Amino acid sequence: MNLLGELLGVMPSWVGVILLIAFVLSGRLFRDAWKGKGVRWKLRCWVFGMLALMSFSVMVFGSFDFNWVSK
Repeated sequence: MNLLGELLGVMPSWVGVILLIAFVLSGRLFRDAWKGKGVRWKLRCWVFGMLALMSFSVMVFGSFDFNWVSK
């Protein structure tokens, strides 16, 4: 559990922006795979859904450094 705390320690604020972009893009790709139902659509839905879940979880449970705002 201590390792998880170290991984989700204070991150720079630009990491949050990258995670937000990854969350939006993977959510969009999940939706497109769900509606298109092409080849291996279930596998693609799982992959994009897990990417969205992981990026959202890190954004929610991680802490970001916003010290540059107060300077």
